[in-house]
Amino acid sequence: MTTPTPGPADPAPSNWRSRYVPAVLDAIFPGLGHLVAGRRKLAAIFGIPFLALILVSLLIVAGTSGGRLAAEAINAFPLLIGVQGVVLVWRVLASGSSLFAPGLPRLRPLDAVPIGVLLLFLAGPQAALGYVTNEARLATDEIFAGNTVAPGAWTPQGSVAPDPSDFLSPGPSFSEAPSVAPSATTGPQRITILLMGIDSEPGRDTASTDTMIVASLDPVTETVSMISVPRDMVNVPLPDGRVFSGKINGLDSFARIHPKEFPGSNGTGHDVLMAALGTLLNIKIDYYAAVNLYTFPRVVNLLGGVDVNVAHGFCDPTYRMNGYPNGFSIMAGHHHLDGNAALAYARVRKASGESDFTRAARQQEVLNGLRDAIVKGGFLRDPVGLLRAIGNLLTTNVPRAILPDLVDDMSRIGRAQTYRAVIDHPFVKPASDYRGSIQLPNLTAIRALAASLFTTPGTMPSKDFLAPPALSGGGGSGVSNCAPAATPAPKPTPKPSPKPSSPAPSESPKDTPKPTASPSSEQSPTPSS
Repeated sequence: MTTPTPGPADPAPSNWRSRYVPAVLDAIFPGLGHLVAGRRKLAAIFGIPFLALILVSLLIVAGTSGGRLAAEAINAFPLLIGVQGVVLVWRVLASGSSLFAPGLPRLRPLDAVPIGVLLLFLAGPQAALGYVTNEARLATDEIFAGNTVAPGAWTPQGSVAPDPSDFLSPGPSFSEAPSVAPSATTGPQRITILLMGIDSEPGRDTASTDTMIVASLDPVTETVSMISVPRDMVNVPLPDGRVFSGKINGLDSFARIHPKEFPGSNGTGHDVLMAALGTLLNIKIDYYAAVNLYTFPRVVNLLGGVDVNVAHGFCDPTYRMNGYPNGFSIMAGHHHLDGNAALAYARVRKASGESDFTRAARQQEVLNGLRDAIVKGGFLRDPVGLLRAIGNLLTTNVPRAILPDLVDDMSRIGRAQTYRAVIDHPFVKPASDYRGSIQLPNLTAIRALAASLFTTPGTMPSKDFLAPPALSGGGGSGVSNCAPAATPAPKPTPKPSPKPSSPAPSESPKDTPKPTASPSSEQSPTPSS
């Protein structure tokens, strides 16, 4: 007696077991549904390539540091999006082959509902992953200007237009300046980047480079050297023999507004500033990274904050920004700062004992904290959100191709391999003229300082500039408001009693006291403004 074959009209609970369960399993892992259903050949066809992709991915992740992996991903966004598309197609084919496997009952109109749910299950997570990947790609496109802005500093070409501002002049005092030439050594070379903090918050009509730090990585000794340039320095030499007479923090904007003065420039102004500082320090600056200070706090918060060592506490009651309406103060010691506190710590300069020079040293300290936060995996907290925030914070012409090696090198360099200096007195001399408060450079001394830090690859920098060791402490924020003490209100002067029109009957003239000597004309000192 033969078993009747079920027809399309039969209730088909087996339809779920034989059709949808394998299809769902194949959607999760291609080939798994076919294996459960006994279709071993199809299981191997769909499963082996997918398993190989997973194993290769695991090997790459296991053998690559987190920082380098992120840097490699930045270079491979088109590949990642392509792989995700192939994986989606592969899962659809595997799941569809289970839905339409030979010997299964024909599909009915009611099957449209579970099939629709299955398609959402297949495409939904994959589409979300693709969206996140594409958002990260767009964010990195905003960060890296390497495709449109060539690396390297401005190289003078052709004749210049007449200077409309008197900020450019021949530089006889700098005529002895040697030309900046690349190192003659073979092998790995220094990678030198100009870090610019651009103050362009809403309400300001200028974008001065108030922070300028030249940072150089020696891949041989695995050290980083940093020099901060004061924003009020004037008379900085240019590679064409001229001098920029204005304050150096205005050269970037000046070059962008007057491109005819700098033939061969790319028009951003950044390459001209790189050329000027490279001539000042007698080094070759390869790249720039421009940071918008207004969006800095969000990036720090997405990294989970930064650790800094505060050598000297201070209080600035005049600071009125970003969460500190009543001033900013911080105690000496080791602290963990959020975004607003990190920005305040890097910007305050009007506190007692603080200046542009001490502020420059604090900015270098914050850079160390950022590096530590990234290396310790802070970017994994919200990688896409961090990339979006960095897209609004940072623009650089560092090529993406060198990013993985650069990140690898930086991950091995900590505070003990960092050398720092600030160009302050006696490398500059304060003065005041029609340009306001200025700093006059001592070119010979500045170049000697740079030579001690930016050494030939393989030669250690001078130990005199080694970053101070980390301080011990609880890691709290250590910050608070710092409002000035309230000035007591003056006591009201009591009104004099009205003089009687006639003496009281009980009084006599002999009881009236004789007038005394005139009171002292000395007055109380007036509080200074």
